[in-house]
Amino acid sequence: MNQNQKLDSTEIVTENRVFKKIENFWYHNKWTVIVVTFFLCVALVCTVQIFSKEKYDVTVLSGTTVRMNAEQREAFLSSLESVLPKDYDKDGESAVGMVDYQIFSEEERLVEVETEIDGVQTTLIDEQAAAHWNNDQRSSFLSTVQTGEYSLCFASPHVYELLTKDKNVVSKSVRLGDTDFYRYNEAVQVLPADTVLCLLIQFPMGTSGKDDIYARSVALYEAILAYDVQE
Repeated sequence: MNQNQKLDSTEIVTENRVFKKIENFWYHNKWTVIVVTFFLCVALVCTVQIFSKEKYDVTVLSGTTVRMNAEQREAFLSSLESVLPKDYDKDGESAVGMVDYQIFSEEERLVEVETEIDGVQTTLIDEQAAAHWNNDQRSSFLSTVQTGEYSLCFASPHVYELLTKDKNVVSKSVRLGDTDFYRYNEAVQVLPADTVLCLLIQFPMGTSGKDDIYARSVALYEAILAYDVQE
């Protein structure tokens, strides 16, 4: 083709028409496209998080004065997994998860406490800051209980009082230190002996409202009580 040969006029018209259509579409629909794209991105992120989130056969709740480090937490959960009656979701692994809160009574709060806040090891020596943080922990814990997402709870005596004070949400309970499961499992002794193991009532909402899910917590509670070491 001759370098000086002009492009066919129809080619130019076609290209301009396509560009014009795209330009018109974007002008009239850009906000719709932006909003739809945003929600698609959110949906994609949520989907990825759901499928990448580790699944547990049972997740327990904890409200005590103890903040376990990573090693203690892993050993504690491994002890629970060792008595979990079966692999409920049939994924080849009996897994127990835990959501925990560190909560103090007023008397306990006045003691200098080493804890972890937002991933930073901190000594709570400022009384006002400690009180504020402790109140947040207590409120978050009680709100979590009311969601009905968790049915098995490890509670300090103070937290146990909170659970039974007004509206009793405890179905059954036992002092953890009175069980062989505690006496013969060093990893469980990271919690004080006066910790109370509580089976909460079955809430109509949350996962506890599903009979099969609630039954898992009941089974784990009973397995802990049934743990027997013949001396």
